[in-house]
This record gives sequence, C-alpha cells and structure tokens, in this order.
Amino acid sequence: MYIYKADCKRKVRLRQLTTKVEFNKEEPILRVGKGDYASRLSEQVTRAAVTHFNMPSRAGGMPGARSPREIIPPAVFEESNTGMTRVVYKEVVIRFGPKVPSRRKNQILKKHKLKVRRKNPFIADQLVAYVADRRQAGEKVVAIANDCAEMDEVIFATPNFVSKFHRSANVIRIPPEQWHLCNRGDISGQKKGEDVNARGAWKVTRGKRGITVAVLDDGVDVEHPNLKTNIKKNPDPDEPRDLCGRDFFVPEGLQDHFNPRPKIFQFPYHKNGNDNHGTPCAGIIAAKGSGAFGIAPECRILPVKIFHAQAIAPDAAVANAIRYAALHADVLSCSWSAPYNADIELAIEDANRLGRKGKGSAVFCASGNYAFFGNPIDFPAVCEDAIAVGASTDQGKRAVYSQCGRQLWIVAPSGGGKANVYTTDLSVADRGYNLGEDTEGGADGLHTNSFIGTSAATPLAAGVAALMLSVKPSLDRDAVKQIIADTAVKIGNGSDYDQHGHSLQYGYGRVNAAAAVDAAKRMRL
Repeated sequence: MYIYKADCKRKVRLRQLTTKVEFNKEEPILRVGKGDYASRLSEQVTRAAVTHFNMPSRAGGMPGARSPREIIPPAVFEESNTGMTRVVYKEVVIRFGPKVPSRRKNQILKKHKLKVRRKNPFIADQLVAYVADRRQAGEKVVAIANDCAEMDEVIFATPNFVSKFHRSANVIRIPPEQWHLCNRGDISGQKKGEDVNARGAWKVTRGKRGITVAVLDDGVDVEHPNLKTNIKKNPDPDEPRDLCGRDFFVPEGLQDHFNPRPKIFQFPYHKNGNDNHGTPCAGIIAAKGSGAFGIAPECRILPVKIFHAQAIAPDAAVANAIRYAALHADVLSCSWSAPYNADIELAIEDANRLGRKGKGSAVFCASGNYAFFGNPIDFPAVCEDAIAVGASTDQGKRAVYSQCGRQLWIVAPSGGGKANVYTTDLSVADRGYNLGEDTEGGADGLHTNSFIGTSAATPLAAGVAALMLSVKPSLDRDAVKQIIADTAVKIGNGSDYDQHGHSLQYGYGRVNAAAAVDAAKRMRL
C-alpha cells in the first residue's frame, strides 16, 4: 500500500499492521500486533482514536454496535522506510487547484462519497472531508485519497493521518557551561572556538524585539524567569483569546487551544514522554537574564504547541500549526521528525508565501538523531523548502547520532562530544530534565545541562537567522538560507566537501553567527 507525496507522483510505501477491537470492562481497546511494544502502541492508538476520531470511550456509546466485530477500526500503518506509525479512520485532506469551480469540487467529493468536515483556515482551496459511508474506513480511505490525488483538479490529497512524531533529547550529566555560544576549551578535550561565535555576532546585535522565532514543539514554559519577557504577546491581533500562542493538538473550538504551555507529565518526570522538550529549545534561542542566555536574547519567542508528550499527533493540525507560525513569526524552529505527509510538506512551502508579507519565514528542521542505523535525513528536514540542521560537537566533529545526506544544509553545535548544551528547563517544581539536582544544571531546577541532539542544534541555527533578520529585515527566506551556507565554517576534513562546498556529513559547514550577521548587514538588496 502507498500514499502519494505532494507532487502526486512519488510514493511513500506503507505496511499495514493487524488491528482488532476488543472490550475491557466495556471500554474499547484497539489491539495492534503482538508483544510488549504492541501493547504500548495499542494504548497510544486507542487514545488517538478516542481523541481524534471520536471513537466512543465505552461500548454503550457505539450506536448499533453489539460486538467488536461490528466496529470498523482505524487502520494502522508503518512507513516502510522509517517504521514510523500512521493511523487513519475516515478523513481525507484535499487541496484543489485555485481555478477549479465549486461545481466540479462537489462532483469529485460526491463521486467518492465524501462530505466536507471543515475548510482550512489558512488555505482557501483546502479542506478536510470524511467518508459518509460507515462501512468504508481505514485502508479504503487511503485508496480514496490516492484516487483523488491522481485527478488533474487536485493539487494533493492524503489520508488525514494522526502520526507518531519523534523528538530526541537525551539526559547526560555535564557541567553547566554554555560552551555552544563561546567555547574557551575549559573542559579537557574540548577544541577552543568550536562554537557558534555568539560573541562576534553580539558586537553587532543581540536581536531586535520585532523579530520572532516560533518554537513548534510540546509547549513552552511562558512563565520561566529567563523566557517570560521574551514571549510574544497577542500574536494574532484578530483573535483576542490568542494571548501567547496556541496548542494545535487541541481543537480550535476549545479554550485550551489557546494555552501553549507544557501540560502532560508522567513518572519518571525527567525522561522523554513528558512535555519537557520545547522549553529547552526556546531557551537556546532567546533566554535572557540570570542563569542562561540564548543566541538571540533580544528577540521574541512564539510558542506553538503541537505535541502532548508521546501521544500520536494529527498531521493536519501540525501542518496548520506551521501555517499559523509563518503568519506570526519570522523564523520557525522544528526539533522533531515525522512520517512523510504531503500537507506538512506543502505547509512548509506555504510558509514562503504566508510569512513576512511574502518574503517567507525560514523553517529550520532537525535532520534526525538515528545515524547509528544508517538513516538518511528525516522528514520534514528533507523537504526542499526546509533548512536541514545537523549537529556538531565541541571537538569540531559531526555528532555520531546526527543524520546526514545531500539535503543537509548546515550543522550547529550540540552535545555528543565532551559536553552537552546548557539551557532553560521547566520552572515547575519536580518537572523537566533537571528535577532540582545541582549536578544536572542547578538546585533550583530552572536549567538543564543535559540537552543534546539535533533538537538542540536546530534552535541554535534558527536563532542565528533571527540575528540576521534583526540587522536586515528585508532579507527573504532564500537569502537567509544562502547566507548561512556561504558564511559557514568548514569543519572536518577538507576532502569531505565537494566542488560546491557541500559535505554529506556537515552540509555547508558549522553555522557562524558573527559572519552571517556581518554578511546580512552588508548585503545590498
């Protein structure tokens, strides 16, 4: 089985997992596969079905369903090349061409027994439709989406998946020093100068209040003492409820949609599986005050929550979060990877039109943390309109986990050498990567010295773009991308780079904030 990519020509192969409905004390359980991993996956898929597909949480809520056999369950797939989980029930996302008449749109929907669920608030010709025939769901929806995608009137069509998104930030104890901003070689084995050259950039600018970086993640602690003065207030002036960003995991009709803070915690609280990840990313960009600085401490942060811990997230909501962020921020930072989705790919493309009054919002995406397994660049970093960021170490080497390949654009300092990255942690007591240990970033728990991965490299590179726009706001997205490449430091072996200055391991090199800011300032448009 397959789905089409955004060009409606290339295909993504899927492997369907066996799924059946069982009842446990009248509560439905969707059993997916077998074994311990299958048990955890079954819990996640069941929760996703109740949350996103309106599957009743009790048997009595299923009209006409007298037994599990009468219930058509969602279909669960794995991407063949990544193993990432996708779940679909009865919905399809369709974008029609801009000149397709309404009558023809209705004919296409009627042919496939589709009814409009909702129209996209950012793209006029895009909508979510559902299969009205209760007997058609799951894998049949994939076939309907593919049939629509092959039509000339359709720009793209894809099942409205909810998916498993990957984020990585391992916890390793290290001294709390922000070497990634200025590496003096204080730790034995570090290579002096293997940093982002913040000091050189700060001689020109520490950022401008008018430049905003959106952090699309599991929420940002907007009350954190190092972040609260830099949180963008009322980002959407036409929506009075939008006080400091949104939570796209929650439907727009609910009040909690306008609360982008971390919300989901479960023991052990310092591990992945909690809403711990977005706050360290935000700190790397724009922390200021006692304890920690970001690379752009005078710029602002727009929190855009798209994840609730490890819960499976709806692809269409993530795509719309990107569009929302592009409308209200200059730079987007995405420290996560996902299964392929045409809507998300087009959302990154849409950011070029929606963002900065047509100049485009630059979208920085993590290349991924699974190079150990030979994985290429992850989606969405692999997209042509994204800026793929890998990780280098304080020793001037590619971090062994950092995924690489021809789409890699740049690397930025992160953990994996002698030290990891020191940044903000949750200010809520006993939550976050540091639960209050002095050796893990401070007894007050406000900071962690354990952040690592392309998750840390990506916001650092995004913050450099914010500095560039602070000195030259007229730069368009392509100019930002090119300047970062042209001013990068060639690390590793010279033989790693081709005749165009590109390396499969390092992209165009390690980002250099001082040189990028200087080049941006001098650029004539």
